Amino acid sequence: MTAKRFKIISLYILVTMLAVVFLTSCAATDYYMGSSDIMMEDAAMETRYVQQEPAAAEKAPDTDYDTMVHNERVGEGNLRHVIRTGSIELTVKDTRETINEVRSIVEQSGGMISNSNVYEAREDQYNAHLTLRVQNNNFDRVMDRLQNLGKARNVQTGTDDVTMQYIDLESRLNNQKAQEERLIEILDIAETLEEVLEVERELHRVRGEIETMTARLNHLKDQVSYATINLTIREETVPTEEISPLAFENLGESIGQAFIGSINFILKAFSFMVVAFAALLPVLIILGITAVLIFLLVRKFSKRKKTSAGELESGQE
Repeated sequence: MTAKRFKIISLYILVTMLAVVFLTSCAATDYYMGSSDIMMEDAAMETRYVQQEPAAAEKAPDTDYDTMVHNERVGEGNLRHVIRTGSIELTVKDTRETINEVRSIVEQSGGMISNSNVYEAREDQYNAHLTLRVQNNNFDRVMDRLQNLGKARNVQTGTDDVTMQYIDLESRLNNQKAQEERLIEILDIAETLEEVLEVERELHRVRGEIETMTARLNHLKDQVSYATINLTIREETVPTEEISPLAFENLGESIGQAFIGSINFILKAFSFMVVAFAALLPVLIILGITAVLIFLLVRKFSKRKKTSAGELESGQE
């Protein structure tokens, strides 16, 4: 093997090793950058001030259903079953304080907050969407009290008379229960196995219908007993010509959270660097050993070539 060919082979091996190092480094860099993005999101979440309100208040104790129905008569001895709904949009000075007042009003009326969504519309300005369930006979009073909590607009109320649906469902349920009792009586007097199986199949179907109708009737009773109010709360925007004191609210706490978030980010970055180095360490060791071997071979071959050249010159003299 000539010196020129050996150098070419050595250079080819060295270039191959460098390419392997470059590709491995790119993979590690991608891993670290992806992890860095996750750390940035974690730090932002740790320093961001977000307040969540409880999703719902405890449900009020059950009361007698007939006392909660909207007592409008459609005929002698018959009640109207009416579902009442309402919606209000309120503009207030402080959303969180208003939510506490709303909760107090609803609890005093024997109702509950079935859904709550509080979010930051802009910096230090919060809005909320609440779904309120109040007893039907307290609906008008609660609507009036809610409108006095701020500037009310888009106030809407509605009613849905479900009397016929309620009566029909109740009648069908009673018929199914009567059929169930009759099938149980037939099952007791059935003589053959075929008759027993046939009656049991029919009894299973009827009981399934009873469960479905009972669930629908209970849902209808709940809708009639408790009116639904959708409340939207928006916080007033501070005029630009006024200086808002909210900018310095909880300043010390925000600084502390930002400092702790930065420290956590640095620690996470350092830990990912250690992990990346540990992942590359076996490759670096193999490449280092290979580079040393190539260097020693090249050096040995160069010394041998110089020695041969010196002997050749001595022989010519």
